[in-house]
Formats: sequence, structure tokens, C-alpha cells
Amino acid sequence: DVSAHPDVMTLCLASDALVTDFSPLMCDYAGLDRPIVLHAEDREAYAAARGLYVDPWTFPPGAVADSEDELIEIFAGSRWCGPRATRLRAAFRDRFCPHDDGRAAERVVRTVLLGEFAEPLSVPPERRRPVPAAASAPETPVVALPPQPAV
Repeated sequence: DVSAHPDVMTLCLASDALVTDFSPLMCDYAGLDRPIVLHAEDREAYAAARGLYVDPWTFPPGAVADSEDELIEIFAGSRWCGPRATRLRAAFRDRFCPHDDGRAAERVVRTVLLGEFAEPLSVPPERRRPVPAAASAPETPVVALPPQPAV
């Protein structure tokens, strides 16, 4: 249980997949291009009580489990990371995250604070390079660290 962890982004970067209910975190996590599994056991009650910004049944970010048993089946097989999950995640990103290229805040600052109304072009989705999951990281660092001073 990492619910008390102070920084959810470090958890996202350290994870290989996201299991979520209806958290908007799925939109941020989609930019990492890692598997997302929606655990939607109480979807009718949740949607009726709180409403949803995104309809995860029409545009799911990956596999959807309606029960704990189905969640176990998703991870026991390859549904969580298989080709269908990859296609669903790509379609979700295209629909809900088209401007999430790592430069959105810069565009806001330039427009709102600096008055530059010519919006910088966002990085096209096919040229974006998400942060690789820890499980797929190379054993040796890609960039050598500079020598550290002796203490």
C-alpha cells in the first residue's frame, strides 16, 4: 500500500504498470506509454455519485476488470500488456493526451505570462519518447556519470 507516499509521480516512474479505478492519474500515466489496467468494480455507483470526465468503457486506457477475479485473470495472462492493451492505450493517448508532450507548461507560460500568442508547436506523438519502465532499463547507464569528488 503506497497510498501515503508523498509523491505519486515517483511511484509512476518506478512502476511497470498502473492499476487504477477512475483516477485522472491514468491520463498522466498514459504519457509514459506503460500498461494501464482499470479496476472498475463499482463503476455504476461511482459514475452516479461523482460523475466521470472520461468514459473508460467507451475509451479504455487498457484492460478493464469488473471484479477482483477478472483483475487476477488479466495479470495471470497477457491482457494487461498484450497487443490489444497497447492499441487501447495508444487510442486513449491520441484522444485525451494530444498536447502532453512535456512542453505544455512552457506553452502556458509563454502565452499567459509572456504574451507570446504564437503557440509553439507540440512534439508530434510519433516523435515522443516516453521514459522506459524500470524493468526495461539497460543494465549499464546510457550516459556515464561524471567523476564524483572524493570526500
